[in-house]
Amino acid sequence: MMNKLRSEDGVVLASAVILLTVILGLGLGLLFFTDNQQKASASEQAGEVAFNVAEAALNAQIGQVSRNWPANLELEGGAEIAPKAGCTAATTTAANDCPSAESMKIAYPAATCPGGGPKDAWGSASSNEWTTYVRDDVEKNTSFFNSAAEKTEVPYDANGDNKLWVRAVGVVNCRLVSLVSLVSRQEIAATFPKTMMSANWFKTGNNGNGSEPIVEGQNPENVSESGEVRMRCDPGLALAVCENYRNGQIVNAKINPPPGAPTQTVGPTEMLAYQHEAEAQRTYYPTGKCPSGLPSGKVVYVAGPCAITGAGQEVGNSSAHPGFLVIANGTLTLGGSSEFWGVVYDANRQESAGIVVKVGGSATLHGEINVDGFGGIEVGENHKKNLEYDPRAAVELKLYAGATPTRNTFRVLPINE
Repeated sequence: MMNKLRSEDGVVLASAVILLTVILGLGLGLLFFTDNQQKASASEQAGEVAFNVAEAALNAQIGQVSRNWPANLELEGGAEIAPKAGCTAATTTAANDCPSAESMKIAYPAATCPGGGPKDAWGSASSNEWTTYVRDDVEKNTSFFNSAAEKTEVPYDANGDNKLWVRAVGVVNCRLVSLVSLVSRQEIAATFPKTMMSANWFKTGNNGNGSEPIVEGQNPENVSESGEVRMRCDPGLALAVCENYRNGQIVNAKINPPPGAPTQTVGPTEMLAYQHEAEAQRTYYPTGKCPSGLPSGKVVYVAGPCAITGAGQEVGNSSAHPGFLVIANGTLTLGGSSEFWGVVYDANRQESAGIVVKVGGSATLHGEINVDGFGGIEVGENHKKNLEYDPRAAVELKLYAGATPTRNTFRVLPINE
């Protein structure tokens, strides 16, 4: 019995089983570790791609804002320009200022997440590869992004501080990344001449005794400044025809000898800038759509052809906020006791040699009149000052020059923001 107890038979087998168990455990542990590392690596890669998608969507939305600054107006049918519900590949159109779905699709093929994936704090579906939002900055003059407050804000610059938040969400393989940046509106001063009347010719329509002033050239903001009358008198118009008025009808003005202003006041590039500014403010009237009555706006662009008429007691703009009316093709007639505050610039693309802008009756235009080409201006009819010089709209005019991200406002948001 003692010999059997001292025997070491089977020890090797037992040791081998124990060693095999230890090796198997280490192998399984290494396998699990490797698998977890692969999952972590895949998750990290998906997170990086989701970040890239979100950043691309953010930049694309900023590009759209830079092209067309959102305004508090609606398209026909009531659809908002920048959808408050957010832009996605499914909701983007050619008219709602969302990023192009096609360009995003080419850069980042679809790789989203099925139902039950991560939840975005603003409610964008996990099935959307990307979603963008435009919001007014509720807290002015700060770079702090308050997600809860911004979520319910309007998708345009309601407070008028020329700043908007842009938020973008990217989802790839169930990884969700949210980014945000504050964008600032950039403006440049327009260069438009301070000329009370500029055209090829003008005449007064007052059939009275001709001694009563109908054109006031004194700047009400600066009494030492007088408005200029600059006529081209082409082709070879006699002065009596080119500048047809009676003594005493134009007061406190500088009547410059012809030839006056150039045939074209502004070039095609600046005309396009006026159009883009009006588009951004939703005061653009494309071909086939004319304003009813006197249009108002900081910049209004009428492509025409349109015959714009102000009658009765209509008022365009106001003394506090004069506007800038650009008529590419068409005419303007003010009558009755209507009023217009601001600059009227008619590019006269219809190539009219007749009356292009007329101010008669008891109507008053407070600002400037500029007509291109061979067209002319008729002012005066009812023994009243029908034109009063006011250059503010031309002096104060600024055109949209795009939008840029504000420094130190780009950030990656937590999952709950």
